[in-house]
Amino acid sequence: MKQQLIMTACLVGAFISANVAPLAYSADQESAVFIEPDGGSELVKWQQHRLFVSENKGLLMAQQQSFKVLMPGQFEYLSVQDNVALTYDTQVDQVQGIRLDLSNVQRLTLLPKRSFQVEWLCLQPRKADQNLYAWIGDDEGRAEQWLLSSNNEWRPQLVRALSVAMGAMKCAVDAREQLYIIDNHQGLWAYPAAPSAPAESELKLYMPDNQLSGLAIVDDQVIMMDEEGTLYDSRGQQVARPFNGLSSLESLYISDGEVWAYSDDEDKFYRAKLSLEMELATEKAELIKEIPTAVESAIADRAGDTMDDPAIWVHPNDPSKSRVIGTNKRSGLLSFSMQGEQLQALPAGRLNNVDIRQRVKLGGQFRDIAVASNRDRNSLSLFEIDKQGQLIQLPEQPTRLTDIYGLCLFQPSDNELYVLANDKSGIISQFALQWQGDSLIATEVKQFSVPSQPEGCVADDKAQRLYVGEEDQGIWMFDLASKKTTERGEMIISVGGPLVADIEGLALYQGRKGVDYLVVSSQGNDSYLLYQGQPPYAYVDRFRIGVNGHKGHDGSAETDGLEVTSRAVGSGVWSLGMMVVQDGRNRLPEQNQNFKWIPWSEIEQRLGLTK
Repeated sequence: MKQQLIMTACLVGAFISANVAPLAYSADQESAVFIEPDGGSELVKWQQHRLFVSENKGLLMAQQQSFKVLMPGQFEYLSVQDNVALTYDTQVDQVQGIRLDLSNVQRLTLLPKRSFQVEWLCLQPRKADQNLYAWIGDDEGRAEQWLLSSNNEWRPQLVRALSVAMGAMKCAVDAREQLYIIDNHQGLWAYPAAPSAPAESELKLYMPDNQLSGLAIVDDQVIMMDEEGTLYDSRGQQVARPFNGLSSLESLYISDGEVWAYSDDEDKFYRAKLSLEMELATEKAELIKEIPTAVESAIADRAGDTMDDPAIWVHPNDPSKSRVIGTNKRSGLLSFSMQGEQLQALPAGRLNNVDIRQRVKLGGQFRDIAVASNRDRNSLSLFEIDKQGQLIQLPEQPTRLTDIYGLCLFQPSDNELYVLANDKSGIISQFALQWQGDSLIATEVKQFSVPSQPEGCVADDKAQRLYVGEEDQGIWMFDLASKKTTERGEMIISVGGPLVADIEGLALYQGRKGVDYLVVSSQGNDSYLLYQGQPPYAYVDRFRIGVNGHKGHDGSAETDGLEVTSRAVGSGVWSLGMMVVQDGRNRLPEQNQNFKWIPWSEIEQRLGLTK
């Protein structure tokens, strides 16, 4: 069975038979052999050639009875993906990239010198964004993820730091984007490896006081090797011992029916022929489409879970001067230009959700209004927006809610405006807003409820429907045209399948030819789902907002609030509107939270919505 190298170290499978004997090295030799690449420590196979790194010679390629120096240096550790090799230059203590080409091998830009000595590394190619990443780390629990290249352009950028197991010595990443690390104290660890993934860890296999020294992945299955050459699966079961009589083995690698390991005692590589029999993985890797971040806002003024919900104000004359309005749930309301620059910060209190309606006839004139839920006083914070997008705060309005949370606006006609604010208890109150004197007065007119905690909501002004996300259960629809003072809702979309709780942001894209989409933040798997915006609310597709390596923007994850508009917010790709989301884990590099946005035209194209 032909195996393709995914990353450094190793690709391994269940071992059926092997014979080892020390013979002179020959590229055509069919039986087991050993070779001595002068201080070599790791090998991989690249385009049918065997490559070695040597602390004495550099990057070597095996040629019949000898070795060719492809790149002189003092190298340790080796990982190869396509035509890129990654190693560690011990002379300068920096990670070195190398462009592989038999006629022109090139050094790539070194990664900046780190605050720790790199003691392991591995490459991580991602199908979702076609970028190449790497993990580097030491044996004291320090690890980093780097974006190395985007669109084949080598431009190393630090994505994030990660605390890993003490004593970590080898790494590998599988197709399900799990980073695996072995240590001699506890065993096999797994960490989510997507660039926007949470900093979580799982001890997959407890093997105390082990002698593990090699790590490999074949067909998405983990194989480990100890110093005596015994191979184990991820359950700790012994699957083979191909290197009988050898010791101090490490740097496991397998390809095309051969298994290789390096003996540190003898400074030699040993090879054994294999017959592989792989058990198919029960779960296939999930591949969700990714759309790169186009713009990211300035970051929050403080660390922690700070940003929450955005809204979009569209400039009446110049769409490129539109603004994104967002809540800082620890300080107030923020305003950003379309380029992400912060323009205003209003210290209004702990604002959670915000929504906007434009050209509402109140007090005899058309006004643009923003309303936010204020958790300091369980009140409604109100703002008027002038023709240039400047926010002007109006007097707060009280509510009877005891733990106000989410909020959205409803405008059934030019001169009517309602607020729909929900409480963590499940109560949803509808307030009519009327202009009196120099302010807006809120009067409660109706109540709804859902069984457990809601937050995200959006009103369809045309169809007079309210959509509310019950975080752990699904999405409810309420009839806002009903004259009843209390209204029973209908669960239209339940958690399950592509929709993973928590359900957070909800928005409605009302586009061309009457095609509407209900856009949902599926926080549990960092994705965004599109449903038909009208009955029967059929599922359409999903996507993620991913890394933009060219601009140095990360994607979005753990999203709370989101908003969309079908109105132009600029020219070109922005002519069909946009989507903006809160990013709960801001990286590349790691910073305080912010908002990310993308043109709707990119969503339309990537998901094939025009078809």
